Amino acid sequence: MVLCSHRVALPGTPSTCALDTAIVPLPSILLAVTLLLLLLCLKKSTENVIRLPYPYWLHTVYLVLVLAAFAMTILEMARLSAQDLGVGLLPVTPIALSIVMVVLWVERRGRTRFMSVTFCLYWLFLAAVETVKVVRLNVLDETIPNKASSPEYPASDQLLDNAVMVRVLIC
Repeated sequence: MVLCSHRVALPGTPSTCALDTAIVPLPSILLAVTLLLLLLCLKKSTENVIRLPYPYWLHTVYLVLVLAAFAMTILEMARLSAQDLGVGLLPVTPIALSIVMVVLWVERRGRTRFMSVTFCLYWLFLAAVETVKVVRLNVLDETIPNKASSPEYPASDQLLDNAVMVRVLIC
């Protein structure tokens, strides 16, 4: 499968292909590099694990939001591939989200300050790039009527899927 096939050209930049191959996966790639560097540089952490500075139920809500973002990303990839539109490098995002879920589960009683800051920055960066994608998909929805883009996955559905992802990330 080609990274981006049968995509509709949009006026302006970035295109939907550029979004799915370069911009949206960028936070996940940076998270993976950061965690890899952490593992390589980790001798024996002298940093104490801090107790969660918020109630445990809030940690559980955060874990559920990560799971929802994972599910929405999988849904988008499935719908794009079913229409032969190509998924770009979107599979990097659910991989990173699954790593976040595992780390959150392992560190559910407490976490290092570095991991807290890393996850917070990842979440904010991912929300920002998904917002850019929603803005561009809104242009797609306005430029091309629903029936012209793809009968099975119209631009309005693609916009809605990504708007839900942004809402999950902003919560």
